[in-house]
Amino acid sequence: MTEHLDLKRLPRVDASDGFTADVLRRVRTDQARQPAPRLRLAMAAIAVVVVSAAAGAWWTRQSAPIEPATVTAESLEQLRSEYEELSRELESFHRLAEDTQPFVPVSIDPRTEVLFDLRDIEPLPVSLASTGSRRIQ
Repeated sequence: MTEHLDLKRLPRVDASDGFTADVLRRVRTDQARQPAPRLRLAMAAIAVVVVSAAAGAWWTRQSAPIEPATVTAESLEQLRSEYEELSRELESFHRLAEDTQPFVPVSIDPRTEVLFDLRDIEPLPVSLASTGSRRIQ
């Protein structure tokens, strides 16, 4: 159950002589110190416009297409020299592969060594490779 506060039973005190005048003077001075509501609204609107413009400029810069690099005679010459160098390296790898003999030496005992030519070995079919055995037909 809620008890009600009876305001009529509270003691009453009379206000001082200048109370009303003091309250009104204070309200008027507080209003004079605060900027007008229209001024605050205008400042907020300007802030929104400035922030939106800055965000738009940033977004435009971020989403702008990237300009392709300008091709100069110097850059073409550099690319040609890199291409020639890579071609020489590739050719040396081809020569190395041709010069290397595909032989694997296998020692059976200290006096016997067998050379297997890897070109003669046939790969196992996938089905037989998993078992590791060959069927002789």
